[in-house]
Amino acid sequence: MANPFQKRATEYVRDNEAFLAMVTPEPLVTFLKKPALEGRLYDRLAMIIGTPGSGKTTLARLFEFSTLNTLLNNRQLDDYSPLVDILTECGAILDQHPAFVGGRIPLEAEYRDFWELPYEEKLRTRLMIQLLQARAVLTWLRHIQVTGVALDQVEIVPRADAHAAVESIGGQTGSDLLNRAQSVEIAIYDASAALMPPDVDDIDKEATAAYRPFDVIEAFRIPNEGGMVSMRPFIIFDDAHSLHPDQFTALRDWLVKRELRIARWVLTRLDALSPREVLPSLTAGIAEQGIKPSREITVIRMQSGKDRTGERRAFRKMAKDMAGRYLRQMEIFNRRRLHSLSALLSTTPRSISDVKLRQLTQDVDDLKCRYKISSKRFDDLGKQTRDYLAATEDNGDDVQLEILTVLLERYAKRIPQHGLFGDFEPRRPLTVDSGVADGARIHLLHKYGRPYYFGMDTLCDASSENAEQFLQLAAALVSQLETQLIRRDRDQVLASQVQHKLLCARATEMIREWDFPQSDLVLRLANGVAIQCRAKSLEGNASLGGGATAWGIPQDEFDSISEVNPVLAQIMKFGVAYNAFTLVPNHKTKNRMWCLIELGGVLLLHHGLTLTRGGFLERRVDDLVRLLSDG
Repeated sequence: MANPFQKRATEYVRDNEAFLAMVTPEPLVTFLKKPALEGRLYDRLAMIIGTPGSGKTTLARLFEFSTLNTLLNNRQLDDYSPLVDILTECGAILDQHPAFVGGRIPLEAEYRDFWELPYEEKLRTRLMIQLLQARAVLTWLRHIQVTGVALDQVEIVPRADAHAAVESIGGQTGSDLLNRAQSVEIAIYDASAALMPPDVDDIDKEATAAYRPFDVIEAFRIPNEGGMVSMRPFIIFDDAHSLHPDQFTALRDWLVKRELRIARWVLTRLDALSPREVLPSLTAGIAEQGIKPSREITVIRMQSGKDRTGERRAFRKMAKDMAGRYLRQMEIFNRRRLHSLSALLSTTPRSISDVKLRQLTQDVDDLKCRYKISSKRFDDLGKQTRDYLAATEDNGDDVQLEILTVLLERYAKRIPQHGLFGDFEPRRPLTVDSGVADGARIHLLHKYGRPYYFGMDTLCDASSENAEQFLQLAAALVSQLETQLIRRDRDQVLASQVQHKLLCARATEMIREWDFPQSDLVLRLANGVAIQCRAKSLEGNASLGGGATAWGIPQDEFDSISEVNPVLAQIMKFGVAYNAFTLVPNHKTKNRMWCLIELGGVLLLHHGLTLTRGGFLERRVDDLVRLLSDG
């Protein structure tokens, strides 16, 4: 099999068993378990929102009826048991059979064409909703048939108050439902796809007649192991960002009705939402339209930014499991039982050359003389540095010396001005911690080219909690590992300097490939932020530890961007939607609330910035505008 990391392999696998072998259960734990246990996942509209490649479609496919049947038929296999367990916890499996007849409808096809029809918006919306309901019925029946059940054995349980409407959807058997849904689909498709749309009066009556299966069907009754099992219908509308914005709103307003008994999800990217919904908070934008999100919509953000430490930890776990599953699909790794990408990525750093080390030693001696540091103080700083590094893996002479340069620069900043003429105690004691060490390693990267980006955790963190971005970065490393195995190289582990070079090159290539809306302006904004962050990160005293990775805008200023500067808001929206930025609202520092505009992982790799979060530069909205105009 070709390198599955080079494409989102699950999107191209049609066979359910092969698909399930590549799916990790971790996203279900992270995003769906809690709302499922709280009873908010199937009783109302659920909107699952994420950036491209965050795994929305993979999640949706797991809940399709035929996929769940395949999973349960193979539940005795060790690889499948974790998925069975978490899907049971999420309520998708009940008593060892699917709890729902689930199906997925991608909306990236011809649905947007309805908005080009020369009809009133009310009619266009009605035609779209009629077609979606017809195709939902066809999707459910197709999944039932795939499992080997004949449609004449399938019945629906109508809602208690909807018996009169059963005839309008064709009847109660699967065969009757199929015939009616097909006739509605054909009638609507003929009208929408015609070269010259028919006049309103000439539209086939099948297309406009009453047809509301979502209001009628309570459950399906399907034969199962000698008996009949009732299962609720469940529909997932995927790629809703492909719709026209007004169309998207109409779809959401229809699905939010509490009278609907159908379990329903809408999967969309952030760019389907307005800037006002994306930038401050999604719920604020929806509330303005008269919808109470907490009661009527379950919003699941696949990159929420609320528990950043927890999200990063969960993504690392998911990415490692996903990488192992993908390596098993590659014969050259599977034959050698190399199933852990972590074990194939060296975490041993490569020190700088002897020539550069001598130069660094001389730099430290020069600083000691310039700031008139006593031998005792210098020895104390050296001991403190060695004691700290003794407990770390990256503790070479180059790191020790660069930490000393940081400490000496901090000493000069913290003593009174006349202290330069004698050995004074600094206003705050000098300490060595992870921030100082990270700052020293960033300095070594830029001053001497020392590798900084290597190891599995670094690969995960550079992926901005995005599965596709992880796979794209990992693909470069896996391809090199594959080459080494083919050449029968003695060392099967990828050296740190090779990892660093490949990751930075791939990040730069990914940025060049950006072609989303406003991508040139997003890049101009991102580069401007990154250049200033890099300048701050390379200050001798490493005042922000590893350095800055974000701009902080006062929260009250940021909340008004949509009204004060809609152009900037639109650019920011697409930057967030396509992983260039992550927004961290209501970040409290110095007794003030900030909204952090944090650079995405590939930008951090490209500009040589730390992957440690938290460091930011205090700026204003006007500074963002200036970046765009200066460019």
